[in-house]
Amino acid sequence: MAAQQSSELEKHDPHAEPSQAWGWHGEFPRATRAAGWICAAIMFIMLIGNHQGWNEDVWLIVLGTGMIGVLLLDKVRRRTSWRR
Repeated sequence: MAAQQSSELEKHDPHAEPSQAWGWHGEFPRATRAAGWICAAIMFIMLIGNHQGWNEDVWLIVLGTGMIGVLLLDKVRRRTSWRR
């Protein structure tokens, strides 16, 4: 039974697939960070509008600030990751 399970894992190993050689299983770190900054900017741009109350504004400010905080934390961790 254990031999059968290990052969199943070998069949579905993503590192053994041919597409791994040309980067199909890779990530897009620069595009992901750029999308994060764009989304954070959109959160603050959405503050301009016809809001009647402060509820929407508070949510937009909190979410936009949180996104910027995560992006800055990622930037610091990438810069100092080799020191750990």
